[in-house]
Amino acid sequence: MKHIIKPLLSNGKKVISNGADVVAKNGLNGNGNGIESLARASANAEVAKVKANRSTFVPKVEENRIEVTNHALDDSVDNHLTRKRDTVDVSRPLDELEQVLLKNLEDVGITDANLQFPRRKKGPLGEATTLYRNYGQEWLAKSGRPQKESLYAELDGERFFTDIKDKPAGRLSIRNVRDKLDESIRTGTARDIAIIEQTLDEKDLRTWHRSLKTQRGWEAHHLNMIKLISNIVNGMEAEGRTAIYKHLGRRYNLFTGNSVFNKVNLPPDIHDWVHAEMDRIGINYRKIKFDKNTPIKQRMKYIKDYAKKMDEIQRFIYKKMSQRPSVASKLN
Repeated sequence: MKHIIKPLLSNGKKVISNGADVVAKNGLNGNGNGIESLARASANAEVAKVKANRSTFVPKVEENRIEVTNHALDDSVDNHLTRKRDTVDVSRPLDELEQVLLKNLEDVGITDANLQFPRRKKGPLGEATTLYRNYGQEWLAKSGRPQKESLYAELDGERFFTDIKDKPAGRLSIRNVRDKLDESIRTGTARDIAIIEQTLDEKDLRTWHRSLKTQRGWEAHHLNMIKLISNIVNGMEAEGRTAIYKHLGRRYNLFTGNSVFNKVNLPPDIHDWVHAEMDRIGINYRKIKFDKNTPIKQRMKYIKDYAKKMDEIQRFIYKKMSQRPSVASKLN
């Protein structure tokens, strides 16, 4: 032992250690009894320290698997898979593009559409602007379905959609998806405020939509859902919420907000299946009912279970992606 400073015996006397030899005082004769007394006294001192600092220790938490048996949830998953938003490449010949757009309108019951008139000024889609904008107008006026279910237009790797510019008049404009996402960060909706807070590196807010450029027709996916992470920290003070975000990254490699490590690009169908699989195994923000009275122990328990489930999701993504010939060829 080296330099043991002032350990106490039961009689209150001091023992001094120097190098490897223990020099005993007050009756310690080196026969082993003094060393045993010293060991007991040291142990007792450590116990006292532990009791004094017990509040700083995190209790061991047993794993608790979340089982999903809600048939209504299963139905909602099935419905989600039928609401996939497809993309049409508008660089194809105009007559082919017109037929694709007309067929999509026919699928929702619109059989009398004329996409040639009125003529529109060239916009971000060039010659295709008239066809796509008239398609959006027909969808809005006659389909009875949400505009978010209509086709994206894709040109040179960028996606566009028809957006209502003047709601009272119902006028449409063609907008770039990335521009819309960047604008949403500045508007301050509840989701956007959550993204800003969860993004620990501020520069990621300006680069997330432009990093890891997606292949044509693919979609960007937050591995750790914004709403779910918000619900985990609901009711906590700002400092505590930030501590949770850091803990997720440092302990589990689960990064939040618009971190570049919280993004994966997926084909639309696999993107839908990933969300369905998350629902199936119990990763659902609606199930998190935390508030200001929720103890940190309960939050940490959920996070531990959530991290294991996210490992499953990562394996699911790899399995589904590696089954694609175009992806598998790059893995070999």
